[in-house]
Amino acid sequence: MKGFGKRLICFAVLIALLGALACVDSGAQQRVEATAEPTTEIAEIPQEDEIAVEITTEAPVVNTPAPTAVPTPEETPTPAPTDTPVPQPATVTIGAVGDIMIPSGILSDAKTAGGEYDFSTLFASFSDLFRSVDLMCGNLETPLAGREAGFSQRKDNKGAFIFNAPDSVLDALKESGVDMLTTANNHCLDMGADALYRTIETIRAAGFIQTGTFLNAEDREKPCIVELNGIKIGFVASTRGINAGSAGKMRDEEKQIAIAYLLNGSKLHDAVFEDIRRVREAGAEFVILFAHWDHENDNPTADTTRQFAKQLLEAGADCIIGSHPHRIKDAEFVTVQRADGPYTGLVLYSLGNFSANNTFEKMVGMFAEITLEKDFATGKVTLCDAAVLPTFSIKHGGDAPHFTVVPVYADTSMITGLKSPLTGSEIKSIAKAREHAFKRFGSPKGVRILDEP
Repeated sequence: MKGFGKRLICFAVLIALLGALACVDSGAQQRVEATAEPTTEIAEIPQEDEIAVEITTEAPVVNTPAPTAVPTPEETPTPAPTDTPVPQPATVTIGAVGDIMIPSGILSDAKTAGGEYDFSTLFASFSDLFRSVDLMCGNLETPLAGREAGFSQRKDNKGAFIFNAPDSVLDALKESGVDMLTTANNHCLDMGADALYRTIETIRAAGFIQTGTFLNAEDREKPCIVELNGIKIGFVASTRGINAGSAGKMRDEEKQIAIAYLLNGSKLHDAVFEDIRRVREAGAEFVILFAHWDHENDNPTADTTRQFAKQLLEAGADCIIGSHPHRIKDAEFVTVQRADGPYTGLVLYSLGNFSANNTFEKMVGMFAEITLEKDFATGKVTLCDAAVLPTFSIKHGGDAPHFTVVPVYADTSMITGLKSPLTGSEIKSIAKAREHAFKRFGSPKGVRILDEP
């Protein structure tokens, strides 16, 4: 009975335990139905006094594509900073000759059977040389007053020559390669005020750059600047005075407007300093002054002229090219003190005559060529080369000779533009002219002879 009682108690416990498990199963089934798809597993009941239950819920299977590898973006290398390229240095060549004169001998020589004037042979030999430079300049020492005024060389009541040339001389100068004409000289008023204005207008209408005399106050104040190869070059042209007996009087105030004066008595005129300042302020990086100065004689360059040169360089002129003496004079590099430091400028005191038919000494002149260089990194413009070559006016052409100006090369076979070969006597005269030119010019340091190494 005692053993049966124990079995009965064990059976009751088992019944109770099975009932509890049935409740658990019913609750689990309700949870499964409430959650659609997930399944529930019940672990087997261990045959021990301790019962453990483990419930595992599986999530619905979803076909998810395999992730695609995203490439890591490559870093774009930052270029190393580079300096803005600086243009290479630029150069400009400028040529100049002395006084272009049309005296009676050359005038009559150019007159044709029909009464016109043909100067085509006068400058033909310089075409190659003039066109080899970037800008070719000369001083036209004659008015262009027109046919009605009469073409002649005569003297005024004080014994000074009066000139007037046909307009066709400009055709010959243009054909030879001349680009700029200055007109500040003692003969600019030879034919009066109207002729001075006509000369300016005729030169400009022919396509030349012109300065030195002016039409009015507004024209006077316009700076003359030429830009070549990125270099701005300012030009000033002035004269020490005009011939006292020039025809057609002008009031003093009119003269001050119409003519660029170099001297006021024995001192430099305020106007020339103003002209230099004006072109500087307008942007000129290099200033060339054409100075009609010194004396018409065979003496050495005057001490006062050398003093004027120093003052003009101090004031801002970078190179001075002289004319008026009708003879070649010396040249030199002159060092002066400016506000920004020392400066050394070239002074060519006189290039003599370019075209003339006077005495032998006055028929010998000089062609000058300077080269400017600009350093774009600093903006500085310097004169980096200077060269000269003599010129000589000869009567050439066989049975019908005409005046012509020739470049005086050491090797006369280099002379071009002639209608017939040079004669033996002409070659000897040219050699003599070369010797005379360098005797007067000297051998200034830093100025080379154009046709020599």
